[in-house]
Amino acid sequence: MGVELYRNVIIGSGEGGKYLAWHLAGSGQQTMVIERRWIGGSCPNINCLPAKNEIWSAKVADLVRHAAEFGSTTGPISINMEAVRRRKREMVAALVAIHVKKYKETGAELVMGQARFTGLSTLEVSLNDGGTRTIEGERIFLNLGTHAAIPPTPGLRESEPMTNIEILELDRLPDHLIVIGGGYVGLEFAQAYRRFGSRVTILQRAAHLLGNEDPDISGELERILVAEGIEVLTHADLIQVTGRSGAEVSVVVRTPEGEREVAGTDILVAAGRVPNTDGIGLELAGVDVITGGWLRVNDRLETTAPGVWAIGECADSPQFTHASMDDFRVIRDNLAGGDRTTTDRLMPSCLYTDPQVAQVGLTEREAKERGLAVTVARLPMASVLRTRTISETEGFMKALIAPDSGRILGFTMVGADAGEVMTVVQMAMQAGFPYTVLRDSVLSHPTMAEGLNVLFSTVKPADVDVTPKKVENAPKEAEDWPETSIRRVEADGVTVFYREAGPADAPILLLLHGFPTSSFQYRELIPRLADRYRVIAPDLPGFGFTEVPAQRQYKYSFDSLAQTILKFTETLGLERFALYVFDYGAPTGFRLAMAHPERITAIVSQNGNAYEEGLGDAWAPIRRYWSEPSFENRESIREALNAEGMRREYASGIAEPDRIGPEGYTLDAALMSRPGNQDIQLDLFLDYANNVKLYPAFQEYFRTSKPRLLAIWGENDPFFIPAGAEAFRRDNPNAVVEFLDTGHFALETHVNVIATAMRKFLAKAPH
Repeated sequence: MGVELYRNVIIGSGEGGKYLAWHLAGSGQQTMVIERRWIGGSCPNINCLPAKNEIWSAKVADLVRHAAEFGSTTGPISINMEAVRRRKREMVAALVAIHVKKYKETGAELVMGQARFTGLSTLEVSLNDGGTRTIEGERIFLNLGTHAAIPPTPGLRESEPMTNIEILELDRLPDHLIVIGGGYVGLEFAQAYRRFGSRVTILQRAAHLLGNEDPDISGELERILVAEGIEVLTHADLIQVTGRSGAEVSVVVRTPEGEREVAGTDILVAAGRVPNTDGIGLELAGVDVITGGWLRVNDRLETTAPGVWAIGECADSPQFTHASMDDFRVIRDNLAGGDRTTTDRLMPSCLYTDPQVAQVGLTEREAKERGLAVTVARLPMASVLRTRTISETEGFMKALIAPDSGRILGFTMVGADAGEVMTVVQMAMQAGFPYTVLRDSVLSHPTMAEGLNVLFSTVKPADVDVTPKKVENAPKEAEDWPETSIRRVEADGVTVFYREAGPADAPILLLLHGFPTSSFQYRELIPRLADRYRVIAPDLPGFGFTEVPAQRQYKYSFDSLAQTILKFTETLGLERFALYVFDYGAPTGFRLAMAHPERITAIVSQNGNAYEEGLGDAWAPIRRYWSEPSFENRESIREALNAEGMRREYASGIAEPDRIGPEGYTLDAALMSRPGNQDIQLDLFLDYANNVKLYPAFQEYFRTSKPRLLAIWGENDPFFIPAGAEAFRRDNPNAVVEFLDTGHFALETHVNVIATAMRKFLAKAPH
């Protein structure tokens, strides 16, 4: 059989990959999934669900042992591990059958075998049933998963220790289980097997269990586990292992008290995960990996190879099934023309010990590392009345609250049903609600979630300000906005198109746009300012509706743009004005300011850069064009000028791309498609190097003239990064810097915020 061509090839049938396959195939696209062994991936077979299945069996065993406390008399109990395993296997078999049925229903082809790249988009598949197939994929999605890491301790690998796979297949009860690792997998199995009846010792190299959690959280869980009879050794470095797991083993560890030998019968290694990226020919496909073997991806989960994406743990996404599921959503939406990213995901977690440990948002440690002031609310679980009814009063919950807004920044709980309670808080966090919403909500009694009423009632009102802030200098309501006029004027041999609104005798505000837009980008900002200012927004030559006669033989450079706008201001008689500069408007406007500093009353820079440290990595292809202005380098950046390139630039760095209306980038793309316009833009890309050469002159202007300056910046802009905003403070003591959680085109998402900040700032400017 020759090469078989498929529209979509997905390697690995784990969570994100299988849902992507079912979605694409269900949409009528030819889709193949290649899976080595586990249909549905590790979660339903060897990780999440079977582990929780056996953990529940251990919970039942614990309840039976304590049945007398609840009034039920029982005799001696014993654990039948064959029955525990049988129950787990029956669940797994039913789940696999559901997956197989779903493949058949959607038409996605499931191939059992091992895939390896043989070229940029070709794969050789060694079939589990024998033989090979050669597959070429137009689009390839790597959903490779991970496997348990085995530390390089002498004798450990030779002892044939168990991992999460082998321990789930045990049909016997270890006499003494030694667990290497104090993370999720290790702790869940440690408690389960202690409840089944094994003696258990946990060896943790770090200072405390659950190394990413706050010490009070891990300390509370450790106290609970120790009370159940589990031995916990922290600061324990593995030195040597002898013997064979399943028979007799000995582990030598170094602790602060000295070396110690731990003798047992079985070893479970739960010391981290390794991506399944080795030996599959990634280098032949041009897919780069980073330290540890994880795939190098951007925030859209695109690898370094065109047409190749990554999903789940192998992409260094958080090691949770729900993270992989969201990776699927990111790729699905982007394939449909969206611009969804993995940045700023509110990623919850839940450890299924008993009691559970659930966490979302910031921990206290993370807040401290970021320098964030927080108010901490704490509540013992014994104060939640539901815990009294089931005799599970261990643990506590805590929340981190922003003192200036009342928003919940983080939540952690050690307690019964912690995962369910955490989900309630997560919804409030995602909605941006202040803590008072949960404090004052009517929650059913008696539930665990009802404890949130009590938790947030412990916050002292004096410590947190949740009162609605009256915004000074707020813009008028829409029905009172002045009308914006469309005008044209001859200046510098060019017919300059511009928008104007506001009283003729009001202070003047000149808005200079950037690439690839026009004065149209200010359509929402102008009316929000025009009740107080005479707002004027021209289209730069080469953009929008400004017309440059062919006989003018206009040279498209930033010197020329600045000269035309200078003539424009003089034609209109603008003797004193404030500047709003964005992107290209910055080097244009700063040239005006250097030429006539006496005319500038204030400057607002919205991602308008003047510092080399403010240039982000997105400039890399343009920098290559500067250093070598060859035809190849020029053409390599032409794709940024098409409709898709513009849409992506608008959406880049924005958490919710759907908030962006399509009219801006659609108009830009239409205007850019005019004959000769793309070459004008490529000329300006090349000439931008001269702006960088002028940066020191711009900076000298800031030092000598010290204009009042507001740098209001989309902090997720890949082109002009936050360092460029911060640098204004270095040269200008009158500079104020504010960051917004958005991208390059901040007005598309934060026009009200920017308008309010400008009104407040400009109110203090000389006129």
